[in-house]
Amino acid sequence: MTDWIYILSIPAVQNMFVATVIACVLCSVVGAFVVVNRMVSVTGGIAHSTFGGVGFAYYISSVLLVSWLTPMLGALVFGIAAALIMSVTNIKKSLRQDSVIGVLWAGGMALGVIFMSMVDRTVVTPLSYEAILFGDVLFVGADTLLIMAAVSAVVLAVVLLLFRELQILTFDDVHARLFGVNIKAMNIILYVIISVTCVMVSNVVGIIMIIALMTIPAAMANLFTYNLKDMMISAAVMSTVLSVLGLFVAIALDCPPGATVVLMLGVAFLSVLGARWAAARLGRGRLSGQGE
Repeated sequence: MTDWIYILSIPAVQNMFVATVIACVLCSVVGAFVVVNRMVSVTGGIAHSTFGGVGFAYYISSVLLVSWLTPMLGALVFGIAAALIMSVTNIKKSLRQDSVIGVLWAGGMALGVIFMSMVDRTVVTPLSYEAILFGDVLFVGADTLLIMAAVSAVVLAVVLLLFRELQILTFDDVHARLFGVNIKAMNIILYVIISVTCVMVSNVVGIIMIIALMTIPAAMANLFTYNLKDMMISAAVMSTVLSVLGLFVAIALDCPPGATVVLMLGVAFLSVLGARWAAARLGRGRLSGQGE
């Protein structure tokens, strides 16, 4: 039988829950823009490109013996660079953004593998590929937690200050220009916000499964409302509840926390989708029965 009182008193487990809640709130707010603007592939490209930054940070740290170049900082540099490149291709319609995303996606992963293979493991001991790509929230320490909280607060503050402009940007360029929105600047800001969010969330679910935490809660909330604010709030509540439940399941079954959280979100989304489909079919059946 699981001794929940003892488990929940462990600092690493407490950090795991706090980090997950922070990630859920941040992803729900930013994820709403991702879903509404159909930027899932952009998010995937940015997330995977950060692996190159993680490998680069480990490699430079092992060669130059520097302690300040952390994997998170390396991922942030590569992620923002990828975001800026993608934002330019989004503005310049002559370039195919999907092709650029593919190059950055694959290139980032390839660079990460190469840099990781060159790390001097007698000097630096990097996290395993599994922990980096699929996440291991139990590795989140107090320092990382403080960074996550501080950066997330800054991102949320930026979204709050620029909410009107970012909301108008979700329509179209013509609509945005009519309201005097600087489209280029807002595009760049949105892409950078997504990249920063990807780096913060990678501590919880890993690089590969970032897309799930960024899109599933927002997509699920979008089934109930089209109002952007309501969508963010609903997504945050559902994501937090389901993710915390997923962590309890992971502890009880001794499963990877990140993967369990993503699976919980996926099952919930499919269940809601199935329930809506069944309700729609039932409603049509009643209407046809009344017509006869």
